[in-house]
Amino acid sequence: MVEEPMGSLYEVTRLRNIRSNRAKMVRPAADDTGEVNDFISRGVISEVEAAELYRSFHTSLNHYLWVGLEQTHPSFATVRKSSELLTATILTVTALHIPTSAETFDKCYKEFLTLVSSSMFSRYHSIDDVRALCIAAFWLSEVSWKLSGHAIRIGTELNLHQSFCKALEGDREHFLRARLWYMLYVCDHHFSIAYGRPPMIAESLQIREHELFLQSPFADAIDRRILSQVALMQILTRVYDRFAERKLPHQDPSSAILADGDFADLRNFNLEIDQWRMLWHARQENNSFIGSFPPKGIILYSYFAKLQLNSLAVRGVSLSQGRLSTERKEFANMAISAAASILTFVLEEEDMRRALVGTPLYVHTMIAFASVFLMKVATRWNRIMGLNVESHYVSHLLERMIVLLQSSVTSDRHLLYHIAFGLGKMLAKVGLKPSAASSSSSAAKKMSLKPPDGDETAVRGCNEEVSPGQDSVISYGHMGYGPNALAENAALAGDAVLPAGEGMGWDPYASNGDAGVARPNYFDGATVMNDSLIYEAFGGESANDVYNLLTSQFSY
Repeated sequence: MVEEPMGSLYEVTRLRNIRSNRAKMVRPAADDTGEVNDFISRGVISEVEAAELYRSFHTSLNHYLWVGLEQTHPSFATVRKSSELLTATILTVTALHIPTSAETFDKCYKEFLTLVSSSMFSRYHSIDDVRALCIAAFWLSEVSWKLSGHAIRIGTELNLHQSFCKALEGDREHFLRARLWYMLYVCDHHFSIAYGRPPMIAESLQIREHELFLQSPFADAIDRRILSQVALMQILTRVYDRFAERKLPHQDPSSAILADGDFADLRNFNLEIDQWRMLWHARQENNSFIGSFPPKGIILYSYFAKLQLNSLAVRGVSLSQGRLSTERKEFANMAISAAASILTFVLEEEDMRRALVGTPLYVHTMIAFASVFLMKVATRWNRIMGLNVESHYVSHLLERMIVLLQSSVTSDRHLLYHIAFGLGKMLAKVGLKPSAASSSSSAAKKMSLKPPDGDETAVRGCNEEVSPGQDSVISYGHMGYGPNALAENAALAGDAVLPAGEGMGWDPYASNGDAGVARPNYFDGATVMNDSLIYEAFGGESANDVYNLLTSQFSY
């Protein structure tokens, strides 16, 4: 029988350290005494607190990420016996989302990093170790990219990518392994395609034939959610393959510009995204823990994809070129529409507002992308390129979003904290005077945004008079997901509401010479938005993922 080349090398040398011994890839099972030796038993945190954090995860984050933990572990005790890394991951990401658990987060995060470091050179891994790394990658922004790659390497060593066929034959264990490979695929593409990086996982038979997976008797709502992401990432991968490479010389900005002949493909990709939305929205159902987030998430992700796709129309375009061609302007306005729709949808849908802080990093980074894109259009491209964007509408929309982000923040370690801080700083820098954001914030109790790196000027114009009489968090539910009713009303009403009669903030067919009542332009005399301003707002270590996304998308 023909083996892989490394198998032949082992036969010749008999060096065990070069052989991927699949029988020894799985860590030996714990003893039968029921005793577990982990950081909880050592007293790092109490068993009572650990169990409470696990229950919180089980009724919240577990459902935002299609983890399906209840299908693999009936209790916290089985999780602890299976994988200390999975235990540390669950407690760490849950503590991150509870306002009163900052000290617990620090303890659990330290244990988590120690376990990840030791796993790097360990020969023994389990399926739950892979699951742990994947879960952590979706929520821990400072290490997400590294964790994603580590999870994929271990998953490959455990042959998760070879479970698909056996899963289709009715093997439940291989079905769960194949599901985890799909989860790794989505994780990989969230942190590659969006950042302009080539993905690690290729388009294998399992990815191409994902519809067959839904025909399994084991398939349920979790699989329909995961596979909706797989299908969308397939489209975005083709977009990346089609448009990522630029003509030589690379240092010439014009080499990034899409030619007129590229617009046909751009239009076809838009159609694919529309078809994806229609197909997968109908397949989703409400969840007893997170409400209508699954079907509405399909709508939100379609806006994400439309923004990523259509923003390519202005990639590499020089401001000195003047007005855009009619067709290029059409796609640019589609990108503007998608960006505004992202913010509006999150602001106006109750289940989306409630879910905001608990959703994975990709959602947060795309909200930041949409916000910065609109800011860039309003301050840099609008008048020169002949786009039709109402700057005052953009300013109101961004102010409302900052208020919502501030009221959703559960910890200064959470990425939303840094996004709200960065957006507020950028608005102040481009000349936006604090109005709706500051006045409405006085009615909403939320976390006071303090400069992450000691920059006291950073928050001016963003959250002055943040909270009358206190600078603590608002009154959250158990997990602190989203603002309370008072904060929601403040974010969506009062001074933050648009003037009567003003709805859509863009019109692809409007003429710049349209007569009408003079409207205030909040961006008059604004500082030109550029890469240095983005770095100043998001270049800190804790917001590095956001900065990487923005620089990859705004390299034009």
